Amino acid sequence: MMNFLRGICLMGMMWPLGLSAADPVKSPAERLVIGLDLSSSNPLVTKPLYAQKLARRVGDHIRKLPLRSSVLIRTFGDSDGTRNTLRIDEVVSARNRPENIAASVELLIASVPQLVSDGRLDAQPSTHIIGFIKTMHLAIGECRTPTTFILLSDGLEDSEYARLRNPGARLPFLDIRAPQDKRYKCDELQILGLGEGLALQSDIDQLRDEWRNWASGDGPFQRFSGLRDW
Repeated sequence: MMNFLRGICLMGMMWPLGLSAADPVKSPAERLVIGLDLSSSNPLVTKPLYAQKLARRVGDHIRKLPLRSSVLIRTFGDSDGTRNTLRIDEVVSARNRPENIAASVELLIASVPQLVSDGRLDAQPSTHIIGFIKTMHLAIGECRTPTTFILLSDGLEDSEYARLRNPGARLPFLDIRAPQDKRYKCDELQILGLGEGLALQSDIDQLRDEWRNWASGDGPFQRFSGLRDW
């Protein structure tokens, strides 16, 4: 992670240094998977103010994590793995405190439009959300550790699974592991920015229903939330 962060600092940004705060209340460790959607349809790659808004929301979540929690950050877009090489793994500890991790992650997310503009991250022509979730879910395996996926995405799947920009398009059922086995269900899927770019509220509501039906019930998550404005 540090090499990537040093690169961002060369852009004239300063990373927060050791902040002090009371120790988090002792509670079970959690796992947070953060997915940065770099598809060209997602405003995250082009709008700095929007990226800052997303950054604050994610940072607030990280600050609440207890000790020994893990934070995994990945980029996704199309199926070409060579375009999605950003991999950051952090563990909350007494020395690597949640507020420090939160500040660093906020700066990274807020910097995405500039990093894309500079060519250090690739804007991509398609959106493989399901493929990303499937890959990460299988990598994690059993979700005995409470696990939340937060995707910074417009939610417009554009892959062989579905073309959600097309009228009447639907997400397919996708059996990830054994959905009836609670050990394989992660806690929650959150999509922040769901429906950004869609003009009609009815289309946004339909998109939210599609992801809720796909994610929960017989899907790989216990809960789903899709937010556009907060």
